Amino acid sequence: ERSRSPRSKNYEEIVQLVVMREQARQGKDWALADTYRTQLQQMGVTLFDKTNSWRSTDGLAGRIPSWADLEAGDSPESISAHLVEMMPSSSEGTSSIDEARVKELILERERARSNKDFSRSDEIREELKALGVEVYDKEKMWRAKCGASGCILGFRGSHGPTDLEITTLVVQREKARQSGDWASSDMVRDELRAVGVEIYDKEKMWKANDGRQAAIPSWSQIQSGCAVIGPVSKLGAGGLNQQQLQALLMPLASSGEGGGVQSQVLAAAIMAAQNPATAAKTLQMLNGRSMEPAENEEQSQKVREALRFIEDCQDTGRAATDAEINWLVGIREKCRQAKDFKAADEMRTALSNVLGVQLQEKEKRWETEDGRHGSIPMWTNMSG
Repeated sequence: ERSRSPRSKNYEEIVQLVVMREQARQGKDWALADTYRTQLQQMGVTLFDKTNSWRSTDGLAGRIPSWADLEAGDSPESISAHLVEMMPSSSEGTSSIDEARVKELILERERARSNKDFSRSDEIREELKALGVEVYDKEKMWRAKCGASGCILGFRGSHGPTDLEITTLVVQREKARQSGDWASSDMVRDELRAVGVEIYDKEKMWKANDGRQAAIPSWSQIQSGCAVIGPVSKLGAGGLNQQQLQALLMPLASSGEGGGVQSQVLAAAIMAAQNPATAAKTLQMLNGRSMEPAENEEQSQKVREALRFIEDCQDTGRAATDAEINWLVGIREKCRQAKDFKAADEMRTALSNVLGVQLQEKEKRWETEDGRHGSIPMWTNMSG
């Protein structure tokens, strides 16, 4: 049994206040939430809501429970007790997990995903869960229940980080900096540096040792969900300088079509062009949707993640939040937009049978058995 030393008692008190604050926020009782935050600040605790973590001045750290944790039906006492169980001992520092082992598993999982060995990828995800570690592929981050965290890298193995890995982690670092989570910010910077990517905050640029580089998005761009233009070679593309290339790509970014895989394929194709005229022609062709295989592969991965999430809800018996339902419904709409009706039907069935979510196509509305509802997004409002 864990010793109830003054250190552990302090940890338990912090966790209880953190949980009560989240409950107040979930209930939109902002005054009570602020009261708890003030109490925590007086105890030397800083909350990082954007990265779901907290740290104290005496070296303690932990995880802020998500609203999904609170909605699972557990009492505040049981949630607090579970988080307290994850408290590291003083000899372990601020982490009670073997981070080297976690990183090995993360890398092995990325290799499995790269090889399309999704059964092995899922096995490793379960191994990580058993260690108290959750992976967040969309954020390219992993987080442990004890507060430790790290980056998800290694999809291309020894060939260096992908554009998507870099741009996603750059955004995660900006979120950490905006909330004052300097430890997470430094961690992301150091892990990117270890794979050959340097961040230059004064110039608002990142540069890879293979010549790729791109601007760091502003906080307003991140908040608005603006697409980020993909990286390009420092030597320009097909005879185009940076300003010319930016001018060509900007219409895509402003239309919501400049992010993710499409942006990467665009940048690569333009860089392969031999002159500005060819580059412009290539851009026009690609803008006409000639990169569907790459898009379809990315969409298939999103569908697998969505179905896996629904299975997790079924296994744990918890209800999905409104935000999670909106995410799932959005993925299904993208399947329909891409005419992948088999995947769309599979998701519709899972939403209905597992989560109790009914889709009203004509009314562009979804409804749950407990009375919640929301809108099905219009295709014109969905980004790429």
